[in-house]
Amino acid sequence: MKPTERDTRIYANLIKMCEMARKQGECTTPCETALRNIVSAKEPSYREVLLCIIVQMMLDLNLKASEKWKSFNARGIYDSGPVKRFLKEQNVPHTKSGPLNISKAAKGINMVWAAPRRSSEIATQVVEIVLYLEAHNSFEEVQAIGISLIKKLLCEAERIQDLSVDIPPSKDPDKLTEACIQLIKNAPDLGNTPQQIAAKLLKCYHRSIHSSIDVIGGEDRASVTSTTSHKPGDINEECCGRILKVYEITVKPFDEGRIIDSYDCIKKFRQHCEQQIHEVIVICRPEDCPEYIQKSGFKSCFGSVEYQDVKYYFWDLYEWIASMLQRMPDEGKELFFIDLNGYINDVNTSEVVKVEWRKIHGIE
Repeated sequence: MKPTERDTRIYANLIKMCEMARKQGECTTPCETALRNIVSAKEPSYREVLLCIIVQMMLDLNLKASEKWKSFNARGIYDSGPVKRFLKEQNVPHTKSGPLNISKAAKGINMVWAAPRRSSEIATQVVEIVLYLEAHNSFEEVQAIGISLIKKLLCEAERIQDLSVDIPPSKDPDKLTEACIQLIKNAPDLGNTPQQIAAKLLKCYHRSIHSSIDVIGGEDRASVTSTTSHKPGDINEECCGRILKVYEITVKPFDEGRIIDSYDCIKKFRQHCEQQIHEVIVICRPEDCPEYIQKSGFKSCFGSVEYQDVKYYFWDLYEWIASMLQRMPDEGKELFFIDLNGYINDVNTSEVVKVEWRKIHGIE
């Protein structure tokens, strides 16, 4: 079967199961407890793996994910295929490439794969459902569990949507600063929150003063390294194709290891670009600075570290946020609030961030 035909059939089956899930009352498959646990788990990749298995088994019951996971072609049917497309259309929280990332080097979705996982109990329940489906070898069973899974995914989408807030934009720099600081302190989301705030502040500042500078970056998760994304830093200010400033945003120690990693990224960037980069601005907290930092004596700029031919300047994260908002025109502050609220309302933004944003605005 050609990939285009496969994808068309998978998408049609997903839509059909979705329609049946909306009409059906309570599901009574033997796997209900496991399905509820998988859908409510913090890591969406497990439910995405299971959905990929179900839709492929609906096309070929002889496929065995427990033995030959590669034959399910997770990259083809998820990353740019019908499964992620379906999840997006139904506003279900989803990962960029979860099924592939969580099953790297796995020969099968079995206990050998499940045992070393961080959420091994959830992975084990995925395996139990897979083994159940393979043992029964029934299209009706596969479809029934697919309908139950999709029904629970739709409920999860509705629950996440209910956390969204529609708030009139604020132009008060003090209130905006305090909101940003609370978000970073109480819902850092592995570093994604400060990175998003910093990128949006820079973008909205330049938009509001109608500058010709483009702000590149901030879209990737903080867990995506600069090496992977082929950028010299988390965020760049650019003009006419040239990088003017490179920023690293962090609420984790920017120690010698991080500096070496950063320099390696810059070195690789130089190999593909004529431009030389000799300065990086690290926006962080005092406790994130390396012990051997050359102190500046200033409050907003902690100091600097020289490594090879690159100098790293360390700026205070909270002072920098306050400064950016105070010097930003009202138009920029309003744009920033709208952009930040939009990011928080996005289905894929961490639930912890959404809950904290509601608390900040007194919404229970």
